[in-house]
Amino acid sequence: MKVNETYQGIYRAIVNVLQHKKGALESDEISNSIRKWRDNVEKFGWDFLNAFGIDDITPLDEKDWRALQEELESNFIVRIEKGILVQSKESRNRDLTWWSGKKKLVNENYYFNNYQTYMQNSLPKNVLDITDEDTAVVMNNLADPEGNPFSIKGMVVGHVQSGKTGNYAALICKAADAGYRFIVVIAGGQNNLRDQTQKRLQESFIGVNAKGVGSLAGFRPDKMPDCLTSETSDFKKEIAQGRQTTNFENMQLPILVVIKKHTKTLDRLLEWLDKYPNQIDKPMLVIDDESDYASINTKDENNPTVINKKIRLLLRKFTKSAYVAYTATPFANIFIDHAAKSEQFGDDLFPRDFIYALSPPDNYFGAQVIFNEEDSEDSEEIKSKYVVHVPNDEVILDLDFDKEEQSYEEALALNASFLIRHKSDYIVEELPPSLLEAVRVFVLNVGIRNLRGQFKHNSMLIHITRFTSIHMDIKSLVKEYHDNLKRALKTYGKLPIDMHRSKSILDIKDTFNKVLGDIEFSFEEVLLSVCDSIESIQVIDVHQKMKLPLQYRDDSQTNAIVIGGLSLARGFTLEGLSVSYFLRTTIYYDTLMQMGRWFGYRMGYQDLCRVYMTESMHRNFAHINNATKDLMKKLKVMEYEKRTPEEFGLAVQTHPDSILQVTARNKSKFTEEMYLSMDLKGQLKETRYISNKEKDITINEELAKKFIGNLYNNLEYERKTAGLVWREVNNELIEQFIRQYKFYAQDLLGLRTRFPIAFIREFINDYEGKWDIVINNGECEEIEIEDGIKIGVNRQKRTVDLVEGCFKTKKSQLARGNAESIMFDNDLKKEKPEKMRENLNNPLLFVHFLTLNVEDKITKKILTKDVIGLSFSFNNDGALNTDLVKVKINSVYIKQIEDAIKNVDFDEEYDEVYEDE
Repeated sequence: MKVNETYQGIYRAIVNVLQHKKGALESDEISNSIRKWRDNVEKFGWDFLNAFGIDDITPLDEKDWRALQEELESNFIVRIEKGILVQSKESRNRDLTWWSGKKKLVNENYYFNNYQTYMQNSLPKNVLDITDEDTAVVMNNLADPEGNPFSIKGMVVGHVQSGKTGNYAALICKAADAGYRFIVVIAGGQNNLRDQTQKRLQESFIGVNAKGVGSLAGFRPDKMPDCLTSETSDFKKEIAQGRQTTNFENMQLPILVVIKKHTKTLDRLLEWLDKYPNQIDKPMLVIDDESDYASINTKDENNPTVINKKIRLLLRKFTKSAYVAYTATPFANIFIDHAAKSEQFGDDLFPRDFIYALSPPDNYFGAQVIFNEEDSEDSEEIKSKYVVHVPNDEVILDLDFDKEEQSYEEALALNASFLIRHKSDYIVEELPPSLLEAVRVFVLNVGIRNLRGQFKHNSMLIHITRFTSIHMDIKSLVKEYHDNLKRALKTYGKLPIDMHRSKSILDIKDTFNKVLGDIEFSFEEVLLSVCDSIESIQVIDVHQKMKLPLQYRDDSQTNAIVIGGLSLARGFTLEGLSVSYFLRTTIYYDTLMQMGRWFGYRMGYQDLCRVYMTESMHRNFAHINNATKDLMKKLKVMEYEKRTPEEFGLAVQTHPDSILQVTARNKSKFTEEMYLSMDLKGQLKETRYISNKEKDITINEELAKKFIGNLYNNLEYERKTAGLVWREVNNELIEQFIRQYKFYAQDLLGLRTRFPIAFIREFINDYEGKWDIVINNGECEEIEIEDGIKIGVNRQKRTVDLVEGCFKTKKSQLARGNAESIMFDNDLKKEKPEKMRENLNNPLLFVHFLTLNVEDKITKKILTKDVIGLSFSFNNDGALNTDLVKVKINSVYIKQIEDAIKNVDFDEEYDEVYEDE
């Protein structure tokens, strides 16, 4: 299109100037550059652009100039914070400037200079500068290849689709400059990811066929690394044996091998290296991409899993080896037993020497943007500008055929379009309205990006299942719908708008108004652009049986609707991804987050991006985002405190209200699931686990009546619609009550129950302030608190499970809804509980009279028990650091918890309760 010539020509000219400026750019530098071009065009006319090789000229209007500035700013005004480094004591005692303070200054740095020069075409200068700084940190924590034998193990933590490949490509270039001679990249478990990684490293490091760095003026063929793999071929022993340059005894150039993470390729590599009977005295660097996948030992240490064993054997083949694990989801990596080792296989892959967490650029379109912090998982409704909820009536969400009475066959007969939990014989007969809408959004996006002059690749992801046959069904239906749109657009699309009678075009218009109506173009403008681009859109399924591969060509724009599962779940990049339809689910954090192919960089079209998923999936992703942020905070604290990876008392939140797990259980066999103490300010803690001992139930009932009678007779109270309120109650009364109350005492630290008896008791012992007390009433039951004195209480009903000697309440809280609102008479009553807790004058104790319904497992009858429950609502002042969250902890933290338990002082009464249990 003509706008491409003019817009792109000016864009390229401005980029060429900005890339050579030193330091970080400011937005006024870009606006000044555009102003100069506009002034020159106004002064000399549009033909002035012919001097810059722009021949087919179409004048830009105000929208075009504004879009040009926005695209330049999104590419150049990028800020990145420094990464987070946690080191071992041994690393801190080594020379940590051997690269940045010595070799980098005296080396030719041929490979890295080529990398930077080539990448200037696609990355802003300050992003390249940060990559230089980050990889310098990692290099300093590796060992000097010219020094004594070494075995380094480290980990680099990035973000999904944030540029990890670019980071380790830069690291490889520096390692080659430093003298590392054998470089192995273990890519993902799928061929498409290995092939994609191979292609990128050929461009940024090898320079084969005069492409990538090979096209640079200063490229030297005599220094081209020897690559034993290609875009279409994994490692083969016979190819390696035929190379004259692969003799380790006299090798001069670096050797690169990019292999799939598969036992056969690792076998072939080890067999080739076995021709050297002794350890090879050359420095080797191993990059383990997606290192949380397949590399973790999930079996006994003396008989490790195959991939783990072979990576460790590979490292042992060299006297000097550096292993760097790259991952965006490090949950499994930090659950590796830090002390595991084997005489046969060597140390496990725990990153004992360093952990380096990369900070994403501020233009990274990641989880914190899509699943923003304002969306609390406890809120009634979770929203995001970028997430569109798939209606529940279009899918069957949580049907468990092993437990539910309804059979699989009966479920297939239901009206919902997609059965999320399904078998391989499931047949998709029609597409739900939400998926049809998502296809229309993508069709519109292609047209809008073309209007913006962004003639680049565009992709849509449909990820619903792992089964190939179902991918093929969905592809057929999507293609049929796309063909219908194409026919309608060709027939009616360019007619005057009032002549549109096509339902397909009316649907496109409704979708535009609903989803994209706030963009800078009118629907009529977008529709004309869509008419021109609809023919270019392909529908492709990506799996092992696919007939046509997905390819993003360098010489033309690719527009693709991509249907896939496992092949797209890890590592593979979909170029220009703007629409995702995601119904595939898993119970594991790391797998779920890795499936998020929609993360990445969306310069110039982030406003068009949409992710379609169910509301429950949205909540899960929001929670995982919080867990990941929590992990980064812990790393930052460890860096400040100069802690080591082996001291990494790591805690990773697990979802409190679902079956989401941090990582597969067999990857975390060296962990335990616990609740750890944190900040309790502004939190609500409740006795959701209640002792089922008849003695305890009786004691607590009588104790509560006595406690309330004391309050009723001696202190003023307020009678409100929701209950009775006592204010400014002395702490001594609370302390006496809590000391005598019979808690479910098998978990005094609250490591599993969220209710830390010992810590709350310690807080009450130390607290010198006042309390407020609430007893709910409403539909009242009169109870006798003393002889002849009765008060009305609301004995709330709860359904519970009988587990581990206690009644365990279901998900619902004891203090229902916005319970703290009873304390306010102003607008705070309408605020969220968190806001109300911030404004409480005192800690607040709720005493609940409960009727529990529990099923007898033998007779199947419902039994009822009247019990007393407690809720503690803490304000923001003076609370002990005792807030608890459910966590997975690694072997280091298990020992720390054990040590902490030894130091907790329980009084005689608690010891008796504990022993009695």
